[in-house]
Amino acid sequence: MIPQVTLASLVHSAAGAVHAVVAVLCIGVGLIQFLRPKRGAGHRARGYFYVYAMLVADGTAMLVYRFTGALNLFHVGAIVNFACIVAAIVPLLRSPRPVNWRLKHYYFISWSYASLTSAAATEIVVRLLPPMTRGQIGLVALALSIATMTIAYVLIGRYRPPAEPPPVSAKLAEQGGASI
Repeated sequence: MIPQVTLASLVHSAAGAVHAVVAVLCIGVGLIQFLRPKRGAGHRARGYFYVYAMLVADGTAMLVYRFTGALNLFHVGAIVNFACIVAAIVPLLRSPRPVNWRLKHYYFISWSYASLTSAAATEIVVRLLPPMTRGQIGLVALALSIATMTIAYVLIGRYRPPAEPPPVSAKLAEQGGASI
């Protein structure tokens, strides 16, 4: 029997409501980013929306304590996701940009999205299944995380951008006999 789902049973606080809405928006925008070409103003605009929205989602996740009443693995996941977001943006903001900045950006932003989808899958399954103990919820979260991360690993590897060729200055220095 599937329990009756109401808005009150899904959202327990204002922070939880903001977190849920922003996370759903990030899932949609992240999917569009994955499917669309990785260049141009549209990509940048959607990317910045995703980054700012994920910062809000991660921040509001830290305010939601309905499950255990204390810091738990879901909060650790939000912290890891925050670190991925920061690591994905830093190469973009550096000047000059480091070698293979696109690859670094791609990997970190992709793993941020993978962790978001893993958390969403866990949230959906846990809320739709009959009430469970904390241990059962932990096992469901572990199983879904392993499945989601395995799929993400394959997709991230398959669609990664090609490595950038060395800069022209490195080629010229190499031809001149200088070592880098």
